[in-house]
Amino acid sequence: MGQFLKNFRGRALAAATLLPAAWGTAIEVQPWFGDVYEFHFLQSYSYSWFNSVENSRPHYHNFFQCNLLYSGLEFASSPVWDIDGDIQFADTTVTPFNFRTMAMQIRYLWLDDIIGDPISFATGVSGRLTATSSLKDVSCPSHGNVDLELNFALGKEFDAADTWRFRAWMFGAVGHANRGAPWVRAIASVEMNRDDIHKWAVYATGINGYGRRTHINVNHFFGYAKYREKTIDLGIRYGYGIGVWGTLRIDYLYRVLAKTAPENVNTFIVSWLLPFSI
Repeated sequence: MGQFLKNFRGRALAAATLLPAAWGTAIEVQPWFGDVYEFHFLQSYSYSWFNSVENSRPHYHNFFQCNLLYSGLEFASSPVWDIDGDIQFADTTVTPFNFRTMAMQIRYLWLDDIIGDPISFATGVSGRLTATSSLKDVSCPSHGNVDLELNFALGKEFDAADTWRFRAWMFGAVGHANRGAPWVRAIASVEMNRDDIHKWAVYATGINGYGRRTHINVNHFFGYAKYREKTIDLGIRYGYGIGVWGTLRIDYLYRVLAKTAPENVNTFIVSWLLPFSI
């Protein structure tokens, strides 16, 4: 019974701290799934701003802001299969409030350290559809109207009593749109948990595109598929568990590296994750 409770609480907390990838792509990325037949509803709002775009021609030095609403739903159909999707709406300096993008993902869990494996390891495939109007917005991270990715995630938890105290994990993906060149992206995170109530994380997320273009015309932009973009964002997060009502979280991210992309981007995210069954 003690091992069962440990596994249950570990899975519940894993589901309650799923990390959206920074700045606009937020399908699940951690190598831990939720409880079987339980849904996890994630609702978030993010506000980002920047004042310049690196390698823009002509030079872009104006205040740009982005308001993003995100809704996601994740479902573990078995201990090893997980399906999730999201839909996003955005209001930015250049585009009024409207649909931006939606995605679906399916993943398989090969190893699970919660039940005794040395690490947790999952692989998956995802597809994302982006509105043509949003591709004209330099703040939208999509590459084309259709973005496809193959991904993997691995991690390790370090337990204290009947729950985990520390854990570290990483995520990697390679993608290609319906046009242009491929890209790779990655996330790495270190997290701490206290009594399944207070949760902290420090993480980094980055992307590297392999397109030929190195200069961006912000006024004639149509997605990052053909650009040699490179970005790294550093983030911190605090989450507070409120029992059966889920988890509230606050994130802050700052862009420390930008090549052929918006630079010095500041992002605040407020999110709420609710597990439920029907």
